[in-house]
Amino acid sequence: MNMTEQRIRVLFVDDEEGNLKAFRSTFRREMDVLLAHSGEEALRLLETQEVHVVISDQRMPAMSGSQFLAIVKERHPQAMRMLLTGYSDLEAVIAAVNEGGIHAYATKPWIERDLLLRIEQVFEVHQLKATQGKLLQQYRQVFTTSGDPIVIVDQRGRVLEANDACTKLMEAPVEELIGSRFTQHLENARGLVATLRDHHDRKEMANLDLTIRTRKGNLVDCLMTTSYLGKQPDGRDLFQAIIKDITDRKQEEKLLVKLNSDLDKRVALRTAQLLEALEDLGSFSYTVAHDLRSPLKNIAALSEHLRNQVNAELDREECTDISGRIHKGAQRMIELVDDLLRFSQTNTRQMERTTVPLRPLVNDLLEELVPEDRIGQVRLEMASDATVLADAPMLKVVLQNLLSNALKFTRTIDAPTIIIGHVHEGERDLLYIKDNGVGFESKHRDQVFGAFKRLHNTDQFEGTGVGLAIVHRIVSKHGGEVWAESAVGVGTTIRISLAGTAQHTMHGPFGKVA
Repeated sequence: MNMTEQRIRVLFVDDEEGNLKAFRSTFRREMDVLLAHSGEEALRLLETQEVHVVISDQRMPAMSGSQFLAIVKERHPQAMRMLLTGYSDLEAVIAAVNEGGIHAYATKPWIERDLLLRIEQVFEVHQLKATQGKLLQQYRQVFTTSGDPIVIVDQRGRVLEANDACTKLMEAPVEELIGSRFTQHLENARGLVATLRDHHDRKEMANLDLTIRTRKGNLVDCLMTTSYLGKQPDGRDLFQAIIKDITDRKQEEKLLVKLNSDLDKRVALRTAQLLEALEDLGSFSYTVAHDLRSPLKNIAALSEHLRNQVNAELDREECTDISGRIHKGAQRMIELVDDLLRFSQTNTRQMERTTVPLRPLVNDLLEELVPEDRIGQVRLEMASDATVLADAPMLKVVLQNLLSNALKFTRTIDAPTIIIGHVHEGERDLLYIKDNGVGFESKHRDQVFGAFKRLHNTDQFEGTGVGLAIVHRIVSKHGGEVWAESAVGVGTTIRISLAGTAQHTMHGPFGKVA
């Protein structure tokens, strides 16, 4: 017997002493043999002895073999059952199959080799059933105690079993889950059953993302791993689904997506600012090379000429003119340097946004910038109690630059008009300064906000081309927008849109991305 190292323990039941002795002498070397003269004696033995295979003769007084085996099936189902009968006892065999659930039968007189083979085959089934029972018990223990929700469903998605972790996840008692369709507990369950069938056909496990709606209406993001368990005796396909709550992971993924998106925005913003800074640097280099070099050349030439005049016959009127031109060139360089300093300060100064009363701020600017003979040319279109949420000193610089430009570009107009206005639109404040000055071509409306960009010659209108660049930078730091509307000979309107709440504030030299 090489099928197993464990010896087979057999209980042989027969009312004839000769048959008992013959069985023991035949099989005692291959297996452990227990003998009983009747069904009653055999049942008493089974109460105290572990037996692998029970073999009973059919024809016995008081209790037939099929009757005895039926009792064994009920009381000791782990023992494998065989019937010994004559060729003419087919009805007894049928009764033993139906009532005793026998696993095999043999006819008398038996053939040793044939009977041994049958006993070994039955014992192998016994071992397989024992192993299967242990595995089933282990699985049942894992199923019951698992911290992960596990549910068994058929091919229609009907719940057959659910463990405690599953009932906890779905916030429903097991009695309510059993018999219900698993898909009715899911959000957007369309295609789930088809996916399971597809993986079943390909003998694969399926990992599916799904969202469970619990009995209390809570939504839980889950990862479901399904496997095919086989067919039930009734032909139904069974699937096991192990569910993991991945709500935290989903939230982390969403946060990561948001962080990546924010990072992309920050990179784009930093790149734009770097490009702007490089453009400013190029413009600055050009300005230093051109705007500073030209006055310096004039100052050098004029001072040389003045020195020659002093060494020669002094022409007072010409010297006065030369010194005035030298002063004008030096003043031009001072203005340019001052504008460069102001432009750099807009990038480094930290903002402190407060509610700024607009009318008093504008009135102060009018007193500082507008000559008395032109004060009637400025009209205000704003409520007396109008306010904006801004950094007051920075806002003053913005309005100062815009008002200065409006005064400058309307001084050659016969009937100049400047309008300073404010309206509140939704959650934003709109400021505008409108003039009927010389204007510029509308295709240059974006170019005017570049550093050191001038659309008019310096011999027509003074300036360094920094004012509107400062305006643009300050408005951007506020998280706002500034744009220009203009036409040659018609005038220019500069509009500024500022957020009405502090959540749009940008800090420091770079904008905040949220």
